[in-house]
Amino acid sequence: MTSPTKAASALLRTLAAVLLILATALPMLLLRTPPMIDVLGHVGRYALQTGLADHPWWQTFYSFRWQVIGNLGADLLVELLYPALGLMGAVRLIVVLVPLLSATAILLLSHKFHGRITPFAVLALTLIYGLPFTWGFLNFSLAMALALLAFWLWVCLERSEHTVARTLLLVPLGLAVWTCHTFGWAFLGILCTAASLVRTGRAKRPVQALLATFVECLPLLAPLIPMLLWRGGASQTDTGGWFDIAQKAGWIAEILRLDSSPIDIVSAGVLALAIYAGLRGRYTRIEPVPGLAAAIAGAAFVLMPRQIFGSVFADMRLVPYAAMMALLAIRPAPRLRHAAMIAALSFLALRLALTAHVYREREAMVEAQMEALSVIPEHARIAMLVSLPCPSQWAVPWYSHLGSLALTRKEVFVNDQWANSSMNPLTVHFPAAGEFATDDRQLFYPRRCNNPSRKLSDSLRGMPLQAFTHVWIVGEEAGAIPPRAGLSQVWKRADAAVFAVDAPVRAASSAH
Repeated sequence: MTSPTKAASALLRTLAAVLLILATALPMLLLRTPPMIDVLGHVGRYALQTGLADHPWWQTFYSFRWQVIGNLGADLLVELLYPALGLMGAVRLIVVLVPLLSATAILLLSHKFHGRITPFAVLALTLIYGLPFTWGFLNFSLAMALALLAFWLWVCLERSEHTVARTLLLVPLGLAVWTCHTFGWAFLGILCTAASLVRTGRAKRPVQALLATFVECLPLLAPLIPMLLWRGGASQTDTGGWFDIAQKAGWIAEILRLDSSPIDIVSAGVLALAIYAGLRGRYTRIEPVPGLAAAIAGAAFVLMPRQIFGSVFADMRLVPYAAMMALLAIRPAPRLRHAAMIAALSFLALRLALTAHVYREREAMVEAQMEALSVIPEHARIAMLVSLPCPSQWAVPWYSHLGSLALTRKEVFVNDQWANSSMNPLTVHFPAAGEFATDDRQLFYPRRCNNPSRKLSDSLRGMPLQAFTHVWIVGEEAGAIPPRAGLSQVWKRADAAVFAVDAPVRAASSAH
């Protein structure tokens, strides 16, 4: 029978863990419009996904067809939550769920492997806001959180009497994680393989252990069937960027990239130092399962290309999770536990406060830019052009898909949706706009970057102006925007402007 003292102590530890999980999600709880690159673009797709049937005018330019692909996590949740919460309510809940689920999984795994929440697990919580999440890879981040939770459940059923249950669970778990995002399923495979190799390797010879691991993880391959069907019909299969060591080193330095290179690089250094000290220290020990998972994930990061099947930043996505598993593998000696926990909590608090501050600043900038919609009427056809930070700059181009928010607030066309039909169910059909119909041509570099491949002047010159009613330019001083005949400025601020396409130009298009 558990004594009252032990029960109270267990309750306090549980409450502390819950508070830690809630604190980890705080930067997202404070937001109304998540200012992350791809999330802003996805919001436009969600608006079309949920509203296309009720807006015949949109159907002229967009179509949405559900298909079984490994990239539907948030899309399905939006479909489920939209009737009760509305579009932005559903999106806000999903972006809060990702850190909540991720933090829960990290703490559960720490308790499973070490019997307690270690200081290194607290450090791992900072990686929830790693570069993939900051970039807005929402389906990916959701899938990785679910993969961590599925792995915890799988490890909990490790005893021999649960063998059948584990085998049966892998099929639906694998399919669910794959449906959210293919990378999450691959990561779950890495985790389960590491756990199985460690367990079977203790009792069997290497070849037998490999064979036993393959058999044990075989049910996890169930998503290969829909994946082969999906990719068999995929129109975009670009893969490239192999073994770019300089770029890979950059991804490691940018693991916590926000807006300040000194702070972010020092923060990455703190994590790297913690991992090194934990792996090499005299007063720590390594749990083999997460340790092997970290090693496999690290090797996969080195071997993976930058782009797989048209999905960019493929290798970058693994960096925070390889580091996360490395931190989860480390158990400090009791004599260091208290001081290390204070240091870890302080670092986590600093990173969470910084993240919350940056996101709130970005959200205020979003709302300031959305004032442009006051001069844009319903049924406008908007050509969005967005200035990127120079490649040498640390700043993340988080505002690249600002125009997508116009789809959530007005019935308009905006040219910032992705054209990769193999990666999402939305299709854009606007032949009159040519290559300016999608996000391919909406981005440019300012003149100070001296980048000849993406110049605003070239974009304006090559744009089929007659296809649009408005041109919205963000990130360039209004006075520095090159003139183009047929455009009249109707709104401006220091770093943005909206131009209306003159009526004769539109009339010429209609007559044609």
